[in-house]
Amino acid sequence: METLRIRETDQRTLRIFAIGAVLFRMNGLLEETGFAWPASRKDDLRKLLAHTWSVQDEESLEKHLNWLWEEGGQASYRKTESFLGTLSFRDREPYFERLNGNAALFNHARLVQMYSGKLPPAGITAWDLGQYVFICRTAHSAGWMDADRSLELATAAAHRAQQLYRDWTEFAVAYLAGRQIWTNQPSAEAAKPYIDCVSKLLTESNSLWKRLDWNMDLLTERSINPATDSE
Repeated sequence: METLRIRETDQRTLRIFAIGAVLFRMNGLLEETGFAWPASRKDDLRKLLAHTWSVQDEESLEKHLNWLWEEGGQASYRKTESFLGTLSFRDREPYFERLNGNAALFNHARLVQMYSGKLPPAGITAWDLGQYVFICRTAHSAGWMDADRSLELATAAAHRAQQLYRDWTEFAVAYLAGRQIWTNQPSAEAAKPYIDCVSKLLTESNSLWKRLDWNMDLLTERSINPATDSE
């Protein structure tokens, strides 16, 4: 299997994988090395994919990527947001009181309420797309996806993000909201490491998000429809 190599001078490919920069950084991977995992860690990567995303082979990898693309956490967020929108302010508190015995449902509903109306129309799709790109790169290093396919799918995700969000800042806000809802942890302490990472990406002069234009042309002649290509 050919290895996907991302050079520092390859601005377009770096820009594509920059969508997953937060997860890359949080896992100790830097753009200087093309977000490359050491070859010796293939077994560790497969365990990471299995533990975090229930990806255990090429079939479950394709299934999870399709889910992230077609539904993801955004579907659950939008469903809960729509339901809460049908409740009057007076009816919401009794609803939350009924959920109090189920911490997972209670936290999810509270987090959705906290972000409702504050995000772009695409909601937390940024988090889904960030995971998507990270998984594509990691699955390649784990031996479950070839280089061309990894780059093709990541390109599609990065282009989709451009269509849904205006700039890196808007993407970042939606990304952080999505991750917090995904972890279902409302505490500021739990979110702080990711907030700090995003802050550095947005403000450090040498970071990818500062160096690379959000609106960079990412398209090539190849197809960018993962759903069509996987059939």
